[in-house]
Amino acid sequence: MSLYGIIAAFADPDTLTQAVSAMRDKGYRRMDAFSPFEVRGLADSLGMRKTRLPWAVLSGGAVGAVLVYTLMLYSVEIDYPVNVGGRPLHSWPPFLVIAFEAGILGAALAGFFGMLWANGLPQYYHPVFNAATFTYARGGKFYLLVEAADPKYRKGVTKRQLTRLGAETVEEVEA
Repeated sequence: MSLYGIIAAFADPDTLTQAVSAMRDKGYRRMDAFSPFEVRGLADSLGMRKTRLPWAVLSGGAVGAVLVYTLMLYSVEIDYPVNVGGRPLHSWPPFLVIAFEAGILGAALAGFFGMLWANGLPQYYHPVFNAATFTYARGGKFYLLVEAADPKYRKGVTKRQLTRLGAETVEEVEA
């Protein structure tokens, strides 16, 4: 079997954050952390990039609003123009309400699908599930995974470094 990496379990979020920072200082870059709740500063310690999801949500909202406004404009001016009570065909105030609602729908859909895409979901299998210690049934621990694909990775050296940093258990993860 091929080795995917090494996973270490930590007792609390502060120890995990310190371990991630120490491993990054030692030159490790291909790491991931798992936690039962958000740990402030962990994403920065892992070197994760800022998300572009807000731009996707803004674009989805703008596209939804413009698309629906254009559809309404086409339907009342070109497809089926009806003069009702001397009103102009392009009566924009009622169009804005529906376009606003469509903008909200477009933003929500863009946020939902953008989040799925950014997180690589749906992902039904990950090699970390092969680790016996990676379970929340025994209580929520905080895990650090160092991938074997990292250039600084050396099996014995990496295990000793994680143990010195306060890991309760260190285990190999098969691919």
